[in-house]
Amino acid sequence: MSKHVDVAIIGGGVMGSAVAYFLARNSDFTGRIAVVERDRSYTYAASSRSTSGFRQQFSSPVNIALSRFSIAFLKDADRQLALGDERPGITLVENGYLYLGNDEHVAAFEENCVLQRGLGANTILLSPEELARRFPWLNVADISIGSLGEGGEGWFDGYLLMGALQRCAISEGAAFLHLGADSVARDPATGRFSLGLSDGSMLTADHVVNTAGTGSPAIAAMLGLSLPIVPVKQNVYTFECAFRDEAMPYIFTPDGLFCRPEGPTYLAGTGIRPEDREVALDDFEPDYERFDSEVWPLLAHRVSAFEALRFRGAWAGHYDMSEFDHNPFVGSVASVPGLYLASGFSGHGIMQAPGIGCAIAELITYGEYRSIDLSDLSFARVARGERMREAIQY
Repeated sequence: MSKHVDVAIIGGGVMGSAVAYFLARNSDFTGRIAVVERDRSYTYAASSRSTSGFRQQFSSPVNIALSRFSIAFLKDADRQLALGDERPGITLVENGYLYLGNDEHVAAFEENCVLQRGLGANTILLSPEELARRFPWLNVADISIGSLGEGGEGWFDGYLLMGALQRCAISEGAAFLHLGADSVARDPATGRFSLGLSDGSMLTADHVVNTAGTGSPAIAAMLGLSLPIVPVKQNVYTFECAFRDEAMPYIFTPDGLFCRPEGPTYLAGTGIRPEDREVALDDFEPDYERFDSEVWPLLAHRVSAFEALRFRGAWAGHYDMSEFDHNPFVGSVASVPGLYLASGFSGHGIMQAPGIGCAIAELITYGEYRSIDLSDLSFARVARGERMREAIQY
């Protein structure tokens, strides 16, 4: 038995849900939408295992514009995602992102700050002395500069955002099918896609949106497209400590440490190791040993009060890492008409999902970007060899 829809979205996490939401809410789009997602509980979705930060501190104009659009949506989420009297309550905490740098980072920080401020972000640079006055608990003895986003940066509840997008999309008629896409093919004569679903049924569609995260390369390969995306494991650790500063930002250091408060606890981790790359798609086992050997020493070095922390637990999630330039592939694909990509976000997806959802919805509905131009993120840049790397990678 076969069912036909106008748009089939493969991957129902925050990215697929955002595309479905913006399509369903667009009064100029009158087609049928189906979201295909194998993981009914979203247990292993990147959206569920993210630290859910949002920032404007990028070095490429398109990423800054994309984040600013998304952040404006997040700030208005209780209105945008309301269903009757129900509000999503995604709880934005705007404590900022604080990037710490050494001598080698000073020039890049200064250049980035000019760009970000020119595009509307409220980024400020802080000397070691200014950092020490503002955050007296922070060890800056080995730091040359700090870059802080004042307003429009912080963290939120990404799982609640995903759920709210789904509920709103469903209320507008989008169907969420808790099935896997075992096969995807395109008939060159009709331009129609056929999806073989895991229950044996078929789904046909005029357009397909690939938002399958780490599963995106497999979906693309069925359509003859090679995506340079690999699964990368990110370990996240939780701990308690008597030390509190309600103004503590999300901290990133040149030795790879990241740390932020999470209610009465903290989240922390370190950068990607070689063994974290190209892991098995079902490998979600945290590396507990790394906390004692690597993360805790870095925490204690940066904040002396963290020497007395109490470890609580850990989880691991996967990034769909773009090996080409660590930036996503977004938009239509010339070689496969009707296919749209929203893949390879390399850890930035949850903060950029509203902007991506709006952009893809406009591209399908109007054949062009209207609210935000994401042409720089086109997959065509691979064939041109045009990499768009961020100046600061940690």
